[in-house]
Amino acid sequence: MGKSGKAVFFLGVGEPLEDREYPLPDELESGAILVKTKIATVCGSDMHSWNGRRPFPTPSILGHEGVGIVEKMSDRDANDALGKRLSVGDRITWTIMATCGDCIFCQDYVLPQKCLNLFKYGHSISDVPPYFLGTFGEYVYLKPGTGIFKLPESMPDETASPLMCAAATVAGGLNRIGVNSGDTVVIQGAGMLGLYAAAFAKASGASQVIIVDILDTRLEMAMRFGVDRTLNAEKLNCDEQVEAVRKMTEGKGADLLIEVTGFAKVVETGIKMLRIGGRYLLQGAIYPNDTFTLLSHDVITKCLTLLGRHNYEPRHLGMAINLVDQNQERFPFFELAGPRYPMSAEGVTKAMKSLERGEGIRPIVEPCS
Repeated sequence: MGKSGKAVFFLGVGEPLEDREYPLPDELESGAILVKTKIATVCGSDMHSWNGRRPFPTPSILGHEGVGIVEKMSDRDANDALGKRLSVGDRITWTIMATCGDCIFCQDYVLPQKCLNLFKYGHSISDVPPYFLGTFGEYVYLKPGTGIFKLPESMPDETASPLMCAAATVAGGLNRIGVNSGDTVVIQGAGMLGLYAAAFAKASGASQVIIVDILDTRLEMAMRFGVDRTLNAEKLNCDEQVEAVRKMTEGKGADLLIEVTGFAKVVETGIKMLRIGGRYLLQGAIYPNDTFTLLSHDVITKCLTLLGRHNYEPRHLGMAINLVDQNQERFPFFELAGPRYPMSAEGVTKAMKSLERGEGIRPIVEPCS
């Protein structure tokens, strides 16, 4: 009898999570890799799926962030996305999606995250072979077309796991919109995306980073990730926030705004914070039917650039790994993951609830043995 692995299954909103065990694949399709999970981290989108904020297929294995060890490979001569030779036993992370590489979005539009044949880990029916399609399991089956990255020895698992979602998304957005030396950058939202955005902006040459949030605890943490000044949106109305940014920029406004709150209504305030010729990166307010209203006069006469960016290209995960590796001594990335829970139905439930209560930014779940 072949080997098997355990995983935590999501059966639907309001249903208890369930521990299940399935056989590991005897053979891998060409280009596939079987990974043994070291740790996984719980993303806010996992929690939103669990509590019904967005539609989701079931039964499924949630989770799309993780670090693992290569257990089995279909191709002995495989390389990672940077051309480094892959071998059984290597410690890796991977993109949250697999792409075909051949469709118009992969080839012509340079938007592989919108691939016509896109597959996303932690977003799929998982009670049929190859089963292990989310990171809340002892194994993960990496499909062909997944971007694989060997991890630097100096980078702890806890630092690496969240990079494949929030950090890569931010790295991709900043790569497209640009951070110029001397920029004043305003970030709306001091969650995981906002903290990475602050650190990456500072590391890329921003002279002043200002962050806006409604929680003082988050604003205090942000000061450790390159933020120079903070604004509490619970204590300042929109006009007061705009005026504060103007005072911090000698009246001209910010060069770059980054929206990572998840609430569309903040965009109207952000537009007013920008200088003439400013740039606005929108990455957080992705939920259906969430709207904002803009005065076209403000956008046009101020010559603004607005860029929406969802997920990332595989190369952006490589950029995120590199940025974090180079700045591990400067910013406390390691502290973003935790607390820890066992990878079981009970453990993942506790991790979800801890995230819901704000007890951790990225709870960790790890195999019990």
